[in-house]
Amino acid sequence: MEPQSEDTYVYEKSLNEYLDVLIPYEVAYCPYNGTYQEKINKAYENDDKIMMKALIKYRDDMIKRDNKIKELFT
Repeated sequence: MEPQSEDTYVYEKSLNEYLDVLIPYEVAYCPYNGTYQEKINKAYENDDKIMMKALIKYRDDMIKRDNKIKELFT
């Protein structure tokens, strides 16, 4: 039983690393409210290119993560 539980732990750890998306500092402390698309629009309106770039990258990374999850579990 012992090796089986260790294998499960390694599998779960590697799966979490595969699906993990780090939240950039700019996104974590974003001054704008709303959905990510609304935040991107507000950053665009305020000409905040650094924030806009971080939000777009994070949104795209989360879409890729959702696609990976669908691929794995369907």
